[in-house]
Amino acid sequence: MTLISKFLVLATMYSVQSPGAGREDPPQADGGSLTFVYLHGFGGVKESPEFCENMREFIAEEKAPAEVINYEWDSVRVDVLQAGASWIKAQEMADAEAPRFKREVIDRLERQGQPYVLVGFSVGSRVVLRALELAEGELAHLRGVYFLGSAMTKETTLKNRSALPQGMKITNYHSPVRDMVHRMAFQFMSDTPGGGQVGFEDTEVFDNYPVSCSHAHKGVGLPIDYSGLAEAIAFLELYEAGEVIEGRTKLNWETRVMEGEIWWNRLRTLPAAGAGGGMAEIVLEQHTVRPGYYRALRIDPGGERLRVARGENLHAILAELGVRPGLER
Repeated sequence: MTLISKFLVLATMYSVQSPGAGREDPPQADGGSLTFVYLHGFGGVKESPEFCENMREFIAEEKAPAEVINYEWDSVRVDVLQAGASWIKAQEMADAEAPRFKREVIDRLERQGQPYVLVGFSVGSRVVLRALELAEGELAHLRGVYFLGSAMTKETTLKNRSALPQGMKITNYHSPVRDMVHRMAFQFMSDTPGGGQVGFEDTEVFDNYPVSCSHAHKGVGLPIDYSGLAEAIAFLELYEAGEVIEGRTKLNWETRVMEGEIWWNRLRTLPAAGAGGGMAEIVLEQHTVRPGYYRALRIDPGGERLRVARGENLHAILAELGVRPGLER
């Protein structure tokens, strides 16, 4: 692949969604029990990211006590002939945006006593990380942090760990196979692979979960991008907050399953009793083609993988497994 071809790949992948015409003041929280704040990635100002639309549709359909804020910021439109310079500028803009984001969103939600979850996609995760590093102390009302396809190198870490409430880690969903932006364009721009492809090395700060997502909405290959994780993240954080969406699981026989990394997103792991009284883990997964379908696996110490629950309501699966709201067993 020629140099100009690689620039074209980068420009095309990062700018699938059209940027908005300008920036608006951050919207105000309306007092719902949980506020999700989404920060979009590279390619200008995104007015209607697919992730936000998916999450809002789910919240409305389930009448869940939550709201979604799309934080619009100038992540730099791509100049096809200067894609490398555009990418460097985007990183600089992310660093410059962090103080405003902390002041106008994080500080405001903390003053209001409003529980909130931060979700950073691609270079948007850099804004989140830098804002957390500016925090003066523990963020008492922060309930979760998620990175999706993070466009930062695997060596990146959070320098100010005191910002995270005790016991909290940043959930990092990374895509080793399907994220062509990281496999091609990001590694072309950086000698070090991205945390959005291979995970972050600092596991004291990050929980890395492999998913099978493309970087761009309806991008290269199968149209399975990170916006499909919106419902799953809402399910997890609502349950953590004690808000239960009633539903049923599907009939299930404990069935051995293969790895399935191409077709399943790993969402969360929980401890469990294994065969013979040993410790195992419960793995919650989401199907990539059917984002509204979930399964739970028990992985025993010997490596046996059994499907122990399945269905379209993740809360019903958790309840069947004996996981109480708050994700406690």
